[in-house]
Amino acid sequence: MIRLDDLFVHGWKIYQDTESFCFGTDAILLGAFAAEKRFAKAVDLGCGTGILPLLLASYPCAETVCGVEISPHSAELAQKSVDLNGIEDRVKILCEDLRNTTLSAGKADLVTCNPPYFLPGTGKVSSEKKESARREETCTFEDIAACAARLLKFGGRFCFVHKPERLCHVSAVASSLGLEPKVLRFIYPKADRSPELFLMECKKGAAAGLKVDPPFVLYDELGNETPTFQAIHRF
Repeated sequence: MIRLDDLFVHGWKIYQDTESFCFGTDAILLGAFAAEKRFAKAVDLGCGTGILPLLLASYPCAETVCGVEISPHSAELAQKSVDLNGIEDRVKILCEDLRNTTLSAGKADLVTCNPPYFLPGTGKVSSEKKESARREETCTFEDIAACAARLLKFGGRFCFVHKPERLCHVSAVASSLGLEPKVLRFIYPKADRSPELFLMECKKGAAAGLKVDPPFVLYDELGNETPTFQAIHRF
């Protein structure tokens, strides 16, 4: 079923397919994390129905944002949201494989990605339609990082969200491609729990040196959003 949801920013809305993959907290966290530093030209890889292109375009510094999505159905919904919100002059949706993207190299200030978290044959997936969004079936993290490295200008940032159990692997992959991990932020559901996600910022051509942010906790002991989460949770 196609659903039209409020974004509660600029009065914008987004189309989503409830039988496919709808955005969650990880996309909200990534959008805010990536936008903590200014950018002009951004690309979101595997944009789905367009949540991150819309989030990034909501910031005044954003001049152009491009979403790349391999699924024609998801790309069509993303384009419908762009048209509905009247931002087609700044946001472009490309339906293509990120491994062979037609975007020019070395132009982006920022590349983002909410990638598939699980290797093939691992993790829980509730339906076949969600398979490619949750598992590395159509592309691997290596494919994503290689695309980001090609699209970014020198000093550009690659920001992504992932699972803690993949931290060592994805960090090594990014570094091997000239995307040096610079900022790491662990996301905790509650203060007494283990982290469920992490956010990472890598910089193209940067020297080694990683900054680990303080823990980011989503909910207090009563299940209420923490002030830090409330500050970015516009949905």
